[in-house]
Amino acid sequence: MHPPTFPREFVDWRFSDGYAARGRVWRPSADVPRKGQRCPVLYLHGIQSHGGWFEWSASLLAEQGRAVVLADRRGSGLNSQQRGDVPELQRWNADVDELADWTLREFGVRRLAVVGVSWGGKTAVSLALRRPEIVERALLVTPGIFPAVSVGVMGRLAIAAKLFAGGAALHPIPLSDPALFTDNPAGWAFIAADPLTLEHATARFLCESARFDARLHRMKPGTLGVPTTMLLAEHDRIIRNDATQKWAERLGGPRMNIVVLAGEAHTLEFSANRETYRKILMGWANTAETAPARRF
Repeated sequence: MHPPTFPREFVDWRFSDGYAARGRVWRPSADVPRKGQRCPVLYLHGIQSHGGWFEWSASLLAEQGRAVVLADRRGSGLNSQQRGDVPELQRWNADVDELADWTLREFGVRRLAVVGVSWGGKTAVSLALRRPEIVERALLVTPGIFPAVSVGVMGRLAIAAKLFAGGAALHPIPLSDPALFTDNPAGWAFIAADPLTLEHATARFLCESARFDARLHRMKPGTLGVPTTMLLAEHDRIIRNDATQKWAERLGGPRMNIVVLAGEAHTLEFSANRETYRKILMGWANTAETAPARRF
């Protein structure tokens, strides 16, 4: 909704299974001397969204000396192939691993930072848990690990029937009301008019997403060794804040910093008053780099 503070470039990737993906990359701002550049950021978006929703925050991070890689998830955004589908949750992890490896090679570094917004918080946490040696820090923005919105009993029965038939049939994602994402009328208009918003996903996508949640719920206390900041919105209607906060405190321990933004709704990018969010993003991007995370 908000334009980037400086231009991005579009980049194409081909994953190991042959899938062709597209996304946005910001090189660090030319105003930042090379010696001041920091670890790049791998930015992961939500279930219905795509990189175009988050161009402002991505470019703001790049202004602080961090290259930003914001790829559209397979089947979403700029990627029209197999829209709203994934064969299994391991494929999401494989895609993120391949994007992370590309980022490390492209910018000649050994570590990166990761940002996960809403549904993208799942894949961000998974990367930090599986490969802490390459993750400098993580930022989880209203992570969608404990959803407050569900398909309901009838929806579950319909998905089960579609799974029995092969799992490729589409089912509505239960987030059709733009007011769930933001209290800002300009945000409602943007979402309603966005032709790239993902409104349907396959039955197997929704099933694998629920499996992903369950897997993360079962993680043992203290296993997230990467320094992590988690932002929650006080008036979030898409995720359950209490459950998310308790889980994060258990998983991250002293390395977890949780901030609740008063008066805000789920998609902080669409807030009518972005100043608090802007300051948090800048502070997170400029925090002194830390030693490699613990491995468990």
